[in-house]
Amino acid sequence: MRQTLLLLSFLPAFAGLAAAQTNLHPAATAGTLSSLSFTWDNSGGDYIAAISTDSNFLVNTASGTVAVNSAAYAALGQNTTYHFRVKKKLESDASYSPALNNISSSTLVAAPSAPYFISSYFTAESSFTAGAQIGWDTNGNPEWTSYDLVYSDSDVFTYSTSSPKGYPPVALGGLNANTTYYFRVRARGVAGTSTAYTSPDISTATLALKLSSLNNAVYEASATVSWDEVNGGSMAESSEGYRLHLSTTSGDLITPATIYWETNSAAAETVTLSPLTANTTYYYRAGSLNWNGASNLSTTRTFTTLAPPLAGLTRVAMTESTGRLSWTALAADAALGYRLEASSTSFNGTGAVSSATAYSLAQNILTTGGLEANTTYYFRAGSLNLNYDPNYTAPLSSITLANAPSANLTTIVPETDAIIVFLSPLPASPQRSTCEGYRLEASSTAFGGTGVLYFSSTTDPQAGFLSISGLKPNTPYNLRLATLNWSGGANFSVLQSTSTRMPPPPSGPQLAAIRQSSATVYLSGVAGGDSYMVEASTHQFFNFIHQSSATADVGLTTLTVSGLFPNTRYYFRTGALYGGATVYANTAPASQPTLPLPLALDAPPFAGVFYSSVTVAWTPLAATPDSVTAKSYLLEAATAQAFTTVLFSSASAVISADRLALTGLTPNTSYYFRTGTLNEDGAASYTVTLPTSTLANPPLPQDFVLAPFAITLTWLPDSNPSDTLYVAEITDGFAFNDSSSTLLSSATFSGLIPNTLYHTRVTAYNRLNRATPLVNFPDMSTSAYDPVFAAYSDIGVASMTVNWLNGTNPLNVTNYRVQISSNQDFSATVKSSVTLNLYAVFDGLVSNASYYLRVSALNVAGVPTLPAISLGTALTLPATAYILPPLATFTAPMTDGFTVNWANNGNSSHTVYNVQVSTKSDFAALDFSVLDSSLTVRALSAVFKGLQIDTTYFARVQAKGQTGIVSGYETAGSTRTLLYSLLNAVALQDSVISLETSYGFISVHLPRGAIGSSTRLRLEPVYSFAAPISAVSALAPTGIGLSITHFPPTLVLGAITITMPYRIPDLPAAMRSQAERTKLILALFDEIHQVWVPLPSVSDTANNRVIAQTWHLSTFQIMQATPESGLGNVKIYPNPYRPNSVSDVMHFTNMTPYAKVRIYTFLGELVREVRADVNGMAAWDGLNNDGRKAASGIYIAFIQTRDKKGDKSFKVAVER
Repeated sequence: MRQTLLLLSFLPAFAGLAAAQTNLHPAATAGTLSSLSFTWDNSGGDYIAAISTDSNFLVNTASGTVAVNSAAYAALGQNTTYHFRVKKKLESDASYSPALNNISSSTLVAAPSAPYFISSYFTAESSFTAGAQIGWDTNGNPEWTSYDLVYSDSDVFTYSTSSPKGYPPVALGGLNANTTYYFRVRARGVAGTSTAYTSPDISTATLALKLSSLNNAVYEASATVSWDEVNGGSMAESSEGYRLHLSTTSGDLITPATIYWETNSAAAETVTLSPLTANTTYYYRAGSLNWNGASNLSTTRTFTTLAPPLAGLTRVAMTESTGRLSWTALAADAALGYRLEASSTSFNGTGAVSSATAYSLAQNILTTGGLEANTTYYFRAGSLNLNYDPNYTAPLSSITLANAPSANLTTIVPETDAIIVFLSPLPASPQRSTCEGYRLEASSTAFGGTGVLYFSSTTDPQAGFLSISGLKPNTPYNLRLATLNWSGGANFSVLQSTSTRMPPPPSGPQLAAIRQSSATVYLSGVAGGDSYMVEASTHQFFNFIHQSSATADVGLTTLTVSGLFPNTRYYFRTGALYGGATVYANTAPASQPTLPLPLALDAPPFAGVFYSSVTVAWTPLAATPDSVTAKSYLLEAATAQAFTTVLFSSASAVISADRLALTGLTPNTSYYFRTGTLNEDGAASYTVTLPTSTLANPPLPQDFVLAPFAITLTWLPDSNPSDTLYVAEITDGFAFNDSSSTLLSSATFSGLIPNTLYHTRVTAYNRLNRATPLVNFPDMSTSAYDPVFAAYSDIGVASMTVNWLNGTNPLNVTNYRVQISSNQDFSATVKSSVTLNLYAVFDGLVSNASYYLRVSALNVAGVPTLPAISLGTALTLPATAYILPPLATFTAPMTDGFTVNWANNGNSSHTVYNVQVSTKSDFAALDFSVLDSSLTVRALSAVFKGLQIDTTYFARVQAKGQTGIVSGYETAGSTRTLLYSLLNAVALQDSVISLETSYGFISVHLPRGAIGSSTRLRLEPVYSFAAPISAVSALAPTGIGLSITHFPPTLVLGAITITMPYRIPDLPAAMRSQAERTKLILALFDEIHQVWVPLPSVSDTANNRVIAQTWHLSTFQIMQATPESGLGNVKIYPNPYRPNSVSDVMHFTNMTPYAKVRIYTFLGELVREVRADVNGMAAWDGLNNDGRKAASGIYIAFIQTRDKKGDKSFKVAVER
């Protein structure tokens, strides 16, 4: 209990005794939450001690005299600083000094406990600004107590944050959303001491992010709430699901007590609330869930469900400008009202919308006006909820009526059975003023009454008239005319009533059917009568009516008259009655005879039944009178009882005939027959028989199928159908005791004696089980036993021995047939042998050929066992090659090769030959370093290439069998490779001189007139050349060339074409690519000047050859020209050019590739244009562009690069 003591003044009596204050050295010795203890020096006597929270001691907590040198104070305030002073009692109060005997001390601070969270104040507006509120029990600490609040997202506080806080509860911000945090707190005393942290640590999760784009779509029994998912890439941007609270009372959501919906899927974006009550206001709050399942709820939102949907939306009526619709009325209080809307654009946001509204639920029919005529409108009706939101039906389309036609602008024209109305059509446009056609209606009674409604319509909006036909003559009709809208809806105007005219006689009655005593008339051509009749007479002009028939049923289309005589011609007519008057019309045809009496068939009716014919018999009719006779008889046959297709027929005009026959029938086939008596028009009166079947054809014997203990008979059915029954019989004597019945074309008898002769026969039965005469088959024996396989022997070049074993067959009694063939199926070239032995020798065979072997045992009838026993495949040995005469052995000579030929000597086409050539006659030193000196071919010739030039080679050939067996070598003689080609060149003929190599022909083409006289040209390959010096171009040698010499001498008058082939490996390595080979040219060696002169050339890289033109015969070499990059080194030679004396061309070299050369006169006239090749070379032959000779004189040669960036001009001269 705190005390406040008044300070007592020392008595004045002692004032004079005051002296300097005694330093007692006070000290705090102990302290608790609510107490402090002090001690000081013991200097004797009593002491005055005081304690106060005020350093000036204006108000003391406790004060008083103390007899000892210590004092203890209890019931002090926690975490409070107290000031203590003490003095000797006898010393004056003035002797108190702040520096002496005055100290301060503090009570302890209480450790906080029971920390807690206030979740209602948690926030999370963004992923990094979440907030939480935390409190704890202060345990009596005063309000000024400071606390250290430490938090971390790690339970071991690896990374933590300390925040000084005041009196709880306190708020924390800047946290990550949806993150678990751990908290601990301690109190810090006024003296700077602190308590221990609360334990254990407490944790909570911050809220997940608040939902964004929260929205709802509302229906009558459900609503869909949507939001942007809280499902980002980090925990702070994610959630653990969502929760929604729903209520019809907003107050229930202030602190929601129940959860309407919850999900743990962070990917969810919508929830459907169902079932809900229609036309009801709902309140909801939705939020994301954090790790602890706490929700960050939105503010309260609201929606009103739609009223129940309307059912039975029905169009009641449409006019030119209104639409009237109805629906099933809702129950009371189910909605606020109704709205009906109409739009010509299907409510797509464009165009005007007409509407009508009612707030009485009993008013379930509304009319919306202001519509345009003949226009499609879309109507929808909606129930209104408490928020006036409509719940629309699906749109119902309808079309307003077109404007009605004017009755005053019509003209009515009646006909006998039709009425025509002429009208004035509506305008063609716009749509609201026109129509889509017209409809005209007529009725003999009021419209909607019992009368038949007749109508006619058109889709032509500009039609000038309409007509209705099919009306009854002489009858009044009510009329009305309507315009039609897009859907055919009619808007009628009533017209004047009009009567049809009287009709002409009926037209088109047809005689539909004629029988023995009646006839039926088709009345389609008669219309509008009150009743109809048919009359029959034997007189053309109906002088006497023999029979008639009448009906008042105007709906009938046929009428029958009966009581007529058979086989008698009658005339018929129809009549239509109109108000008691009859109008007649003859039928078409006007007359026709009735059918004759039918025939009475014999019993049975079939006088004869055979394989392909049937005869039917009957009692003939009398010859007179007409009513009991006929004009002729008819017999028909068909496979169908209805005779839809008559397959066979026969007729007779002899009335006394009592039968007819049909031929060409199919064997063992069921046929229906009918006889007919024909009148004078050929119409028949039929009598149908019961069906019968023709006899089956006898079977046609075919080959037997034999086995040692069985025989199978086979036959052809010979046109018999598949259900024909056959009975087969067999015997080894004379009595046929064994038989077999089958529907097949074969029969097998087993259990027989091997290799024994049997007699067989077969009988065919038709469908009525009537037998055909039996057929005796050729006598046949059962088969012998199959022989047994044995290996062949004695294989030679053209012969072999085939062996087998007898098996079960007796020795020296059974014959065997052995066959060999080069075809596996023995389809061609079969050699055969029949013997009692168990072997057969075959000779004259093809060497090195495969032969297929087989053997069969023959029975006593000479029939082999099948299938034959395969004895495998034998391969004859290869024969040595046959060497041809020398001229035929070596052909196609070349500078580096030739072809070796030989004959097969009986070897098969599968034979492989080893062919060798050598410069040694004994082949002891076969030079395999030479390319292609040994070849293996499957042919009768071998081509050797790459041999040495002008060298003698010896050849030999060896045959090699299919199994690798080889024959001996056969020497084929020798030949020599070419050194040169020496041929005649005729001056006045086109000549080609060539020398063949393995890589192509070296050829020299001399056109007619290219040389002055005939000569002999010698072409010889050259491999040694002069140095590559050129006065006009930089040339690189290849070492591939040709020497062309001739005798006797001749003058070259025209260009000679040289084709020089090469092998890529023979070129220098730097020239082998295709790009480098395009630069190859042919150069001529000028022996006088000892220089190489490039010729106009084409490098044919595809065929590895260079083609050039020359005007001289000398030594030539394939060389590579280096194209220039500019025109600075252009060379032109010869200049001047003398075509009459030199027989050459003017050369242009050292140009850029594909440069263009234009030759001009000094007046600027273009003479000739030539283009350089890839090597920058071109030539001018002295001719102009028209092929004429250019005159002597000075010309300007203008040279331009391909890219037109460089050009240069030169003077050139021509001297003729």
